[in-house]
This record gives sequence, C-alpha cells and structure tokens, in this order.
Amino acid sequence: MKRYGVGVVLVAVLIATNACSDRVYTDGPIGESHDDPLMEWCAPHVDGKTTITANNGPLPNHAEVPITITDVSAVGAQGFTIIDVVLTSKNGAVNGAEYPPGPEGKGGPTWDQRVPAEGATIDPGEKWWLVVGLRAEADRAEMERVQVDYRDAAGTRYRYVAASSYSYLPDCDGSWKHG
Repeated sequence: MKRYGVGVVLVAVLIATNACSDRVYTDGPIGESHDDPLMEWCAPHVDGKTTITANNGPLPNHAEVPITITDVSAVGAQGFTIIDVVLTSKNGAVNGAEYPPGPEGKGGPTWDQRVPAEGATIDPGEKWWLVVGLRAEADRAEMERVQVDYRDAAGTRYRYVAASSYSYLPDCDGSWKHG
C-alpha cells in the first residue's frame, strides 16, 4: 500500500474544492428558478412619478442551515434601475406603488422593520418578502425578472430568479396577469 504525504492530499482536496466552488445551483433552499414569469405587473405613469415598488414574494429558507443573500440584480432590464432592495417579514409592499411606499399603508404592516436584502441572513424555516425599488429612466421601462444570489453556511452558492416581470408604460392600466 502506497502512502501519500499530507501535502499531496491537501493539494488534491484544494484542487477539487476550487473546481467546484464556481458552481451556482438553481434548485437551492429558496426553491427552483422558473423559466417564464408566472406574473406580469404593469404600472402606468402617474403624475410623472418614476419609481415603482416590485414585491417579489416570499423567500423561504427550506434548508437546515442559514442562508445569506449576496446580490440582487435585474434580469433583462431596459430603462429600469434598481434603487433599493429590502426584506420585510410579512407580505406588504404593494406592487406598482411609488417607491418607497407612502404613508397610506402601501408598505404593509412590517415596512418600518424592513432590512437591506444584500447581506441579510434568513434562518432555517424563516420566510421573508423581497421588495425591490425600481426607477424608470425612460417612458418605457421593462424588466424580465429579479435575480437573487445567495449562499449557505458552507459557502455553497445558489441563484433564485423571481417569478414576476415588471413594466412601466404610458398605456398600461396597472393590472397584472398570470403567465
């Protein structure tokens, strides 16, 4: 039986670890990413306001370890810029409302306890709602989806793509539809 030195074994483990560390899983503790949007929200221009609230629903942690959000980005954005991303403990912020939601209750009951999404940790069994503030920089602004990158306590990387798309159009009636 041939014996390998600790250094050789350590190098082999490091090579194997580094080869896998760039992998990003799309079926992680929050759930699987969807191929097509399940809902499409359209907000009309209102009094020249250029911001809207995009409530992307719950992010449940189905794992037995905490997960940490590392990045939130816009997929296929044309004319939209993300200005803020927060988590609320209960469903609240109204889709299509001005961002940040005004005092008339459009932020929901836990809006005052919101936390920045990037760097936030969601413990096992917890569920937080992802709320994105968008700025329309054109008369026609559209965004295919919101992408959430996160990792677990072991450093495994995951990606979740939310199920809603958003449009800010002059001829929109403020409606939504299921995909």
